[in-house]
Amino acid sequence: MAKRDSYTDLLIIGAGPAGLMAACWASQYAITTRLIDLKSERTAAGHADGINSRTMEILDSFGLADTVLRQAAGNMDAAYWGPNEKTGNIRRIKHQPSQTQELSRFDQMLLNQGAIEQILIDYLVSKGRVHVERERKAEELELPCHSDKKSDEEYPVHVRVVSVNGDDGQPDNAEVIHARYVIACDGTRSWTSAQLKIDSDVWKTESTWGVMDIVPETDFPDIQRACAIQAGDGLSMMVVPRENNLVRFYLHLNGGEERSPNGPDKSEGSLEDLMDMAEKTLKPYKLSYKYCDWWSIYPIGRRLIKQYRSDRIFFAGDAAHTHSPKGGQGLNISMQDTYNLVWKVAAVISGSVDPAILETYQSERRPEAEQLMEFDTRLVYAYEEGSTEDDSEDGVEAVRDKYAGFMAGVAVTYPPSILVDESESNAAVTRNVQLGKRLPSYLIVGQEDGSVVHLAKKLNSNGCWRLLIFPGDLHHPGVLDRLSVFAKDLSGRINNHLIPQSTNNSEFLETLLIHSSPRASVNQSQHLGAFHQFDTELGCDHTKVFVDDPSCDGDTGQAYEQYGIDKQRGCLIVCRPDQHVGWIGAIEDAEGLEKYFSKFLFNKGRT
Repeated sequence: MAKRDSYTDLLIIGAGPAGLMAACWASQYAITTRLIDLKSERTAAGHADGINSRTMEILDSFGLADTVLRQAAGNMDAAYWGPNEKTGNIRRIKHQPSQTQELSRFDQMLLNQGAIEQILIDYLVSKGRVHVERERKAEELELPCHSDKKSDEEYPVHVRVVSVNGDDGQPDNAEVIHARYVIACDGTRSWTSAQLKIDSDVWKTESTWGVMDIVPETDFPDIQRACAIQAGDGLSMMVVPRENNLVRFYLHLNGGEERSPNGPDKSEGSLEDLMDMAEKTLKPYKLSYKYCDWWSIYPIGRRLIKQYRSDRIFFAGDAAHTHSPKGGQGLNISMQDTYNLVWKVAAVISGSVDPAILETYQSERRPEAEQLMEFDTRLVYAYEEGSTEDDSEDGVEAVRDKYAGFMAGVAVTYPPSILVDESESNAAVTRNVQLGKRLPSYLIVGQEDGSVVHLAKKLNSNGCWRLLIFPGDLHHPGVLDRLSVFAKDLSGRINNHLIPQSTNNSEFLETLLIHSSPRASVNQSQHLGAFHQFDTELGCDHTKVFVDDPSCDGDTGQAYEQYGIDKQRGCLIVCRPDQHVGWIGAIEDAEGLEKYFSKFLFNKGRT
């Protein structure tokens, strides 16, 4: 069997949603990345189907939200049904918006996992830097070794990989991939975690559920609403409308063995059993189907690995945590794991950042998985044992309301760390911006061209840190003077390499200024020229200055109010490459800004 050696900065094992998101992030950086997967093709049908608000924001940061919106179904309305004790049938208790709070500019969307994977694959093709290597099987793993070879020191993780080709399924073309770092996104039965004997916290349960994606024929009035249905006698069901006229049915079963068929197999009767149970649950309404896209039966098992990292190897997605699909969180948490991780790994590989930042992956993501386990436990209990009545504390609606921010993905708040600088001086300058949390987005207006855009559109995922300067009203006494002093101080620290503006010939820190004066009253070239980032070939960049002006079209003029920023005092906000707030300071605090970056940056003057 032929064997060869190859070298890569980053090896990703598994091309599901977590692995594909990792590859999309890695493609933004000047690093080498390999992505291998045992399967011959992407997920064909079924599996995950919900994209929460935060995941939509992340997809939008890669320019992919519009592609999702064209294919997906919106999850706009929800209904709760319970038993009518007099008739023995179900009755609607209430209906309301699925996401009752204004949590994001995006609503939750519904689209099958395979379609989401294809969108990410197409993005990788367009970038041309990383591609999915199909039918590639990892067979052996060697941890960082002590060797005299310099290559082994630089690429310490060795993974022996073979191609599985041909009708006989026999492996050939063995290759040893030498990697600086490995991200294991290889699913529930993770090969990587088995090799390393990673311990997990396990919550055992006997609960078994069935799922089917069908095009239904029914007179049930809420078939196009997301529904939580409890019919009494242990019958409960969740209904989720999907793309292409599909509707997903989740049914609580009282027993059964684990099986995951790829499609309907009526000879075993399981699909018909699911249909029979769905019909009983929906009484007095009728239900039948002519087309089933996918179905499965599975027990619920909750597992959370104790360590998200073993030396140079990281775990993400189902390789790190498993749970029920009831809350629609699996795909979302998985993609958000690697969105949190890869920019850190890439920055370390570039040599500009202290590897200590990699410790924050465990401290930031595992608490989110712990909350997922808590939420999943409570939601499943609500479906199995709870009530749909309005005043029930253990009912489905009550659980979903309590965890609304978590379900939308926008409540994630990372704790203080080397990347989240929490100090007393930060808190006073803004009331509503929370350290460690993703920065909410509001409409701002381009000072130069008057274009109205969401601030998040300027925080796209390209690896840049952002310094957001909110000076306030430039016409208020002292504001422009303080801004001018800060501009000179910032420029001096950048010129003296105390604050980086670029590393390895790429932009590191992008500066955006958002003032609150009326746009027409400000002469940009006269007052704001210091914030035009100058390029020797392209000249001044006039796209970095914006205004929070309510006189423009749309819901403009809300940013300062919503962020809680005083228009006389202003503030500075640093957003990490993943849009989470890392540091907040007063408009004069260039020294504090320098201290923040100095905690984790190497070679601050490299160009």
